[in-house]
Amino acid sequence: MLLRVAVLVGLAAAAHAKDRGRELVEDVCTYCHNLDRLQGQALSREEWRGLTKGMISEGAPVTDDELSLILDYLAKNYGKGRSH
Repeated sequence: MLLRVAVLVGLAAAAHAKDRGRELVEDVCTYCHNLDRLQGQALSREEWRGLTKGMISEGAPVTDDELSLILDYLAKNYGKGRSH
């Protein structure tokens, strides 16, 4: 029973992190441009980091933790070797 609860909590946390990453991309990135710019991209997590570094230097308001969630979301959904 305890193992089942731990697994469910882990799955819920992972789902929340994914949703939070998407929310951050939608909120932060659209402050300056629309999300159409993501279409056709296939960047690694580190390439996304380099790209977003410039946006952050221009004033995109994100914490280090939020940036990590953004990079995870972008790499998974607009990264090299993604499944869709």
